[in-house]
Amino acid sequence: MGLGGVILHLLTKLYNAKKKGIKLDGGLELISVGISALIVLLFVFAKDDLKPFYPLNTFTAILLGYSAQSLARQLFKMAMPKTEK
Repeated sequence: MGLGGVILHLLTKLYNAKKKGIKLDGGLELISVGISALIVLLFVFAKDDLKPFYPLNTFTAILLGYSAQSLARQLFKMAMPKTEK
């Protein structure tokens, strides 16, 4: 379910970009999805240890995947150097 949240965020991003006519940076999106998937998998494997702090159920797993993708994307945008045009 967590990986479904990552994919849901990616599909939403692709849909919005196509609707607005914006071209996405494929490499940046792929890296962001990979890191988000890794974060979600780590949370799933550590779910017993994290149970008192973050109970994993269907809703929170999808929320985790979606928010991990959003957070990873914003971190990459902040880290990229600004280019003057």
